[in-house]
Amino acid sequence: MTDPQPLGRLIDSLGVEHRPEEGELVLGAVVLMKVMEADGRISMRSAWSPGLSWMERVGMHQAAAQTDLPVRPSGQWDTRELDSGVSVEGMDGDGWDEPDQR
Repeated sequence: MTDPQPLGRLIDSLGVEHRPEEGELVLGAVVLMKVMEADGRISMRSAWSPGLSWMERVGMHQAAAQTDLPVRPSGQWDTRELDSGVSVEGMDGDGWDEPDQR
């Protein structure tokens, strides 16, 4: 295992950006990373700003997950996309399959 290193260049090389709004002050960050281990296995890692409590880190993870969930019309939940990782968009022209067509 190597010593911890700042993530700035790594994050920059992956194309991650944030454009703060006027007056916005970033107070902390949680970074989730998908990594390939030396043996080829894929795993997840996280790093965070010093001073963030575990509760703040968990809250930031939860907020990010909620932000990334696809918007579904009311009463039209189709979890196949989430379950399989395959997009089902466009199956019947409007992006939503009828339940009896599964």
